[in-house]
Amino acid sequence: MPFPLNIVVAVIISAIYSLISFGLKLPSKYKTQFRIYSVVINLIFIVFLLGFSLYFKTSLPNQGITIYYNGLATLYFLLFIPLEVVLILLFRKLIMNADIYLVFLKYAIIIGAIVILTSIFALGYALFILTFYGFAP
Repeated sequence: MPFPLNIVVAVIISAIYSLISFGLKLPSKYKTQFRIYSVVINLIFIVFLLGFSLYFKTSLPNQGITIYYNGLATLYFLLFIPLEVVLILLFRKLIMNADIYLVFLKYAIIIGAIVILTSIFALGYALFILTFYGFAP
């Protein structure tokens, strides 16, 4: 039985996510918690996709498709919303410590970064669901 392609994509996504989450310069009291959370959620993500890939091979394609879609959506939010929040908080800390004299400009930069990151993560949601659900066999 060939290895399902969505598992390979999931491992690549998990590897990139882990590289980002392990490379962040977080305060030491949050670093270990965030890394453990990242590893656990990535393992759940891979096991979920592996389990459903095997389930779809042995059952009818229409059975369990809503559970599959809801699981993918939930796992996307569990993976990427905490990462987005951490990135925004780290960027906010960087901007607030910068030598920018206009406080208004600091907040404008932060709001711009929030808008850009949120739109990237919204686009990422559509691509994530399309990758694992839209091309599902």
